[in-house]
Amino acid sequence: MDVNTERFRSMPSRTASRSSSSYFQSSDSQAHLDHTAARSSLAPRRPQASLSEYFGYDHSGNSKRPNISRPSTVRPGSRPGTASGRKSRNETASSILGFSEAQTIVCAVSEARGVSPAVGIAFVNVSLGEAVISQICDNQSYVKTIHKIQLSAPSRIIFMTTACPPNNPSTLFSLIQDLIPETQIDAIERSAWSETEGLEYIHNLAFKDDIKPLKVATQGKFYAISSLAAAMKYIQQHFSINFVPHSLRIQYRPSEDTMMIDISAIQSLEIMQNLRNSKSKDSLFGLLNHTCTPMGSRMLRSNMLQPPTRPDLFITPRYDALDELTTNEEMFLEIRKGKFCSDSIESR
Repeated sequence: MDVNTERFRSMPSRTASRSSSSYFQSSDSQAHLDHTAARSSLAPRRPQASLSEYFGYDHSGNSKRPNISRPSTVRPGSRPGTASGRKSRNETASSILGFSEAQTIVCAVSEARGVSPAVGIAFVNVSLGEAVISQICDNQSYVKTIHKIQLSAPSRIIFMTTACPPNNPSTLFSLIQDLIPETQIDAIERSAWSETEGLEYIHNLAFKDDIKPLKVATQGKFYAISSLAAAMKYIQQHFSINFVPHSLRIQYRPSEDTMMIDISAIQSLEIMQNLRNSKSKDSLFGLLNHTCTPMGSRMLRSNMLQPPTRPDLFITPRYDALDELTTNEEMFLEIRKGKFCSDSIESR
């Protein structure tokens, strides 16, 4: 009896073995979780900040945010830029606004000094042969300017050498460095920002039918025209590209008659891109995009991100054009085939 009792006591308990095995399993899983948490905490994450969260300004538009004195990493103007890194930049733009086409866009920015600074912007799309110029009457926070640059997703942004280090950087330069850090920023000499050369580019490169309307629309827009001259000069120097006469589609787009939509709202409403699947077409842009050309797709994108607000200048003429296309089926089909477009281009 005593021998059996001792044998029974010396036998290992199933309960103890189960508890010990469960203990080791929980320890291993806990160690795995700790390792995963430590690894995820070390991974850098760039926060998504909208302009409204970044800026501190009151209802009058006066900025409460102090000037930024961040050290700059801008390249000097004498050093030629390269086209390296364009794929990653386009992937970044695609992840934010669903813009997946690989396009090279040069943005030139010039600003006036004053209480309500005027900012001239020129976007030259080298891939599509298109240029868009604007002059914005902005506030001291440059909300409209930065919003327009973010929506256009340029490849490179160029400033005057006087607005970049080693000189005292301007407020706009510092803000763009902080809010659009993935874009390459270059400097070009001040002599490239010439209104006379900008008007010559319009006269020589714009479509012949657009020259007179452009000169009327850009009259007195010194900073917009000089930005166009700087962008064209930069493209000639760094990309060795010269456009054929009257082959560049130049447009002047005022910012006063358009609506501003915040970047975070564009993402949350899935206007350009599906949140769950970036390759899916289940977004507002994917449902509406029935365009046949890259330029048409970009025009639709621009009108969705910056909708026009003037019925007499934008909305009513588009309804008239839509009415003409729906009532004339033959003309609609011919336009879709591209016959009218090719004939008009050859006539120019």
